[in-house]
Amino acid sequence: METFGSRVRELRTAAGLSQEKLAERLNISVKSVQRYEKERRPDTQVLILLATYFNVSTDYLLGLKSYREILEERKDKRIAGTEYSWFYSHYLKCLNDYTITENAVYYWIQMDGNQFGGQTEWAGWADEERRYEIRRLRPVIPQKAIDLCAKVNGKPMVLNSETDAKVYMLYGGDAIVREDICREYLPEFMEDIVIKRGQ
Repeated sequence: METFGSRVRELRTAAGLSQEKLAERLNISVKSVQRYEKERRPDTQVLILLATYFNVSTDYLLGLKSYREILEERKDKRIAGTEYSWFYSHYLKCLNDYTITENAVYYWIQMDGNQFGGQTEWAGWADEERRYEIRRLRPVIPQKAIDLCAKVNGKPMVLNSETDAKVYMLYGGDAIVREDICREYLPEFMEDIVIKRGQ
């Protein structure tokens, strides 16, 4: 049976992090990480830090739900296990260790299964009767969009490279993506959308 400590260790290992690196990223001591992996449960604040960093629920960490149950609920394609997962490690990098390119245009996009969209703006009418409007992605202020998304939907991935875009296609969810990366590697998000007025 998996326990709190084994789940923390599994996630840390899948992310390719040493105990020292995880401690550094969470701003806690290495001894604390070692204790948590040996079954000592952390206080609520550290529990939330761990869940947020690894993008899993506190229920998962506490053993109230299995990882498979969480994946089923979210229809997620996360690849994590008892050994290092490059995909999961890169996914966490896009969530936690990203950079924002100065003076670049960014968009907020969303993908859930085969459905995709994003934060859009009005771009014109598709018909003379003005029943259908054209919408397209609108630029966002990256850090403000990241902060808002984190409050509403959870931390978004930040996409600045081809690799980031490919990992995003595996994981989905919300992302803040640089315009050139979106045009080159996620062109379906750049297409205009026609919707009936008032929808």
